[in-house]
Amino acid sequence: MEYNVKKLLDSTCTSVTISSSSNSTNYTNISALGTSAPASTMISVVVADASEPELENVLYGRIPDVTCPEIGSRLDIKSDKLIDAMVTGDIDSPTSGPNSTARLPERIKLIIEEIEREETAWREDLYSSDRKFAEYYNVLEQILGVLIKLVKEIKLQHQHKYDELHKTWLCKRCETMNAKLRVLEHVLLYDTYTPETIGALHKIRKYLVDSTDEASLAYNKAVTRLREYQGVDPHFDSIARQYHEIVKKLENLRWTIHQVEMDLNRST
Repeated sequence: MEYNVKKLLDSTCTSVTISSSSNSTNYTNISALGTSAPASTMISVVVADASEPELENVLYGRIPDVTCPEIGSRLDIKSDKLIDAMVTGDIDSPTSGPNSTARLPERIKLIIEEIEREETAWREDLYSSDRKFAEYYNVLEQILGVLIKLVKEIKLQHQHKYDELHKTWLCKRCETMNAKLRVLEHVLLYDTYTPETIGALHKIRKYLVDSTDEASLAYNKAVTRLREYQGVDPHFDSIARQYHEIVKKLENLRWTIHQVEMDLNRST
């Protein structure tokens, strides 16, 4: 590989010749190195600057200063490109320079086809991955639906059992509270009706019964009189209301007169 580089560099360097008799240089050899100078220049030498009398002096004066560094830098670039090409396998042997250049489009085509095949394979892998993901997602959705259904059914079964137990517990608790109330009632009756309080309770009961009877008699008498009054005059109710209002007004007037008399007595 090093031999190929040295040989190519030697052949490239010897291809650059300068002729003092013709005051020109072989531009085609320099362009083979990959230079991009325009046709009106000769390695940074402008034709307009190089007149006939001064052409020889300009060439011999500027070539050592300008041309050599530029040629060296361009040769370095070409060397780097050749080394990269040899590292990647584009140059196989010392005799394969022209053949490799001729086969370059074919190799580029092969590389493009290989890249396209890889891209196609990657796309197929991507599409297959998407399809598998969609299938897995659908399966997971189905599994999740089944799990939700099972959880709901199991929860409903347990909820029904829990409701039954809760109902039974509430019934037992109500029965217990009812029994406690009966016990409290019996305790209250036992504490109330003692030998000492029975006589007093009998007296109280007799007094309440007598008062109830008297109130009933008074109520019955009032109802009887009211019916009699209504039988005498059908407008008795309105008359009674008016009488009641008049009595209230009289009471208010009496209270006002009493207050005025008290104020007069205080002032005197």
